Amino acid sequence: MNSKISVFQFYSILFLTRLLTTLTYIPSYTKEINVSDMIFQTLFRFVFGIIIMLPVFYLQEKYGKETSAQNGIYEKTKAVIFSFVFFYFSVATVARLDLFAGTVVFPETDVKFFLLFVVAFCAYGAFLGLMPIARSAVLSVLPVVLSLVFIVFALVKKIDFLNLSPLFYNGIEPLLKTSLNAVGRTVEYAVIAVFLPFVQGNAKKGFFIWMTVQTFVTAGIFFLEATVLGNFSQMQLFPVFTLASMAEFSFFQGLETIITGVWVLCAFLKISFLLYLQAKLITDAFKVKKTHVLAVLGLLLSAICLFVSGSVERFNLVDTSAIKLILVLVSVPLLSVFEIIKRGVKKCVKQ
Repeated sequence: MNSKISVFQFYSILFLTRLLTTLTYIPSYTKEINVSDMIFQTLFRFVFGIIIMLPVFYLQEKYGKETSAQNGIYEKTKAVIFSFVFFYFSVATVARLDLFAGTVVFPETDVKFFLLFVVAFCAYGAFLGLMPIARSAVLSVLPVVLSLVFIVFALVKKIDFLNLSPLFYNGIEPLLKTSLNAVGRTVEYAVIAVFLPFVQGNAKKGFFIWMTVQTFVTAGIFFLEATVLGNFSQMQLFPVFTLASMAEFSFFQGLETIITGVWVLCAFLKISFLLYLQAKLITDAFKVKKTHVLAVLGLLLSAICLFVSGSVERFNLVDTSAIKLILVLVSVPLLSVFEIIKRGVKKCVKQ
């Protein structure tokens, strides 16, 4: 994996991919806490995110940017683990896009062909390489941010602080659990762990800026949900879409089209980038052709998503918070700690 991008390009991608997770937030995953607690869980998630990333940055600083060579059983095993993590999140992203398209945008239409088109388009985006994805993200950040600001401005007059519920009504434990599950839904931590050596610039400083920005953005969105929708948001499949449909500005009645466009754009970038990372990891570790890997990944992704399409039960099988949390914890802090120990033992043996 010898391609490199700037810090700004890298975290522009991650800002949009993590934003997608927020925009597609489903209340059933956070049913143990009330809507007001959702605002504060972003702060706990911030702390948890910093903690699990500490071994990653320590590994980079201690042993340099090239943390491992792409050979040997360990490196191949690590490539397989990260590829599986990225593939699982790719499946979950497409499945959630299917749920959104099939229930909100086109409730009376079979969206299977739409999913196949999305997968093919994203595989082609991954085939084009890192720089087109990075440039697309940079060009997309400003219009996406302006779109969100426009929707927020249109919703300000609908804010009612009486919709806020008492904080920590169910205690602190459900809040901590929900915050930890939110960490599990952040595949970007694994992306940073594997891609950090190939970012030009101060990646650590960029990480803290990215964490701060996406925490404030997420807290702002949850604040709007709490003050505009109140407990009604807990009964919505996609509360952010409901928020956008309630937004009014001048002659604009309902801005759900804007949020849908942002959603699709972020989904394309996320799936394309995850497919790119999988292809690069596998081709570098096993010396196979990138086109062959992307073809296999595209076919597998299409087959699984066609199986999941149209069924909430099957969707829950491929979008499970517990599995996501395990994958993130194994691939980020645990693998990094293992490599730190491995390198430390190797150094002691040499001495």
